[in-house]
Amino acid sequence: MVQLSDLMAFLTNYMGYHDSVPKIDGYLANGLQVAGTGEIHKIATGVSANMRFFRAAVDIGAQAMLVHHSMNPPATVHFERDTIFTSRLKFLWEHNLSLIGYHYLLDSHPEIGHNVSIIRALGGTPIEPHGKDGWGWLGEFPGGVAVDEMMEKCRALFHGNGVYYPFGRKTVRRVICLTGAGAPRPSDYEWLAANGIDLFITGEPREWNQELCREAGISMVAAGHYNTEIIGLEKLAEIIRGKFDVEIEFVDVPNNV
Repeated sequence: MVQLSDLMAFLTNYMGYHDSVPKIDGYLANGLQVAGTGEIHKIATGVSANMRFFRAAVDIGAQAMLVHHSMNPPATVHFERDTIFTSRLKFLWEHNLSLIGYHYLLDSHPEIGHNVSIIRALGGTPIEPHGKDGWGWLGEFPGGVAVDEMMEKCRALFHGNGVYYPFGRKTVRRVICLTGAGAPRPSDYEWLAANGIDLFITGEPREWNQELCREAGISMVAAGHYNTEIIGLEKLAEIIRGKFDVEIEFVDVPNNV
C-alpha cells in the first residue's frame, strides 16, 4: 500500500516536473489530474484515459490510474453540454479514483521515457534530446545494424503493427525516435538528411512520409501512436514497484492508430 501523497511526491521528483512544463505541454496533464482515495493498493496503467479503461481499472480493483494521455477538458466546462467529459469525471468521483497523467514528461524522460526506452530496446544508445523542448531523442548504434535487421527488430518490438519504409542506407547508425504523432514534416527532411539520420521511428505516419523518405534516402517506422507509447509506462511501473509495496497492472485498450 502507498499513500497518494507519497506516490505523488515521488513521481513529481522522479519525472522531473518543473514550472515550465505547463508552458511546454498545455494540452495534457503532467501530474495528478483527479485526486481520489488517499490509500492505494493497486494502480492501473494505460495509454489513454477513457471510459473503457476506467471501467477495466475498477474491475481489477485499482484505486489509482496512471496514463500517458490524461483527460483533455474544455477550457470552460458546461456540465449540461460537455457530457462526455463530465461523464468521465463523474465516474471517477463515484468510484473515488485518482487519475495521474504524464504526457510530455513521459515522452522526454531520459531514463524511462518512451523514446529512450525504444532506442535501448532496439540495442542503441540514447545520445541527446531531439526537437524543441526535447519531446524526442536521438540515438546511435555505434557498430551499425543492417536496415533489414532493424526492420525486423522493430516488427518484433511493436508486434508487427504499422508501416515500414526501408528506404535508407543499408546500415543504420543514427536514429530519431519521436513517438505518437511525431512523424517528420516535409520541411524536416533536409535537416534529417544533413545530420545523417538513417531511421526515423514514430507512431502515426502522414501521407507524404512514404515518398519523402524514399527521395531523402531515410528509413522510417510508424508503428502506431498507441503501440509506441506503451513502453514508457512499463518502465515507470518497474520504478514504482521498486520504490513502493503496491500492485501495478497494465490495462490494454487496443487502438490500431
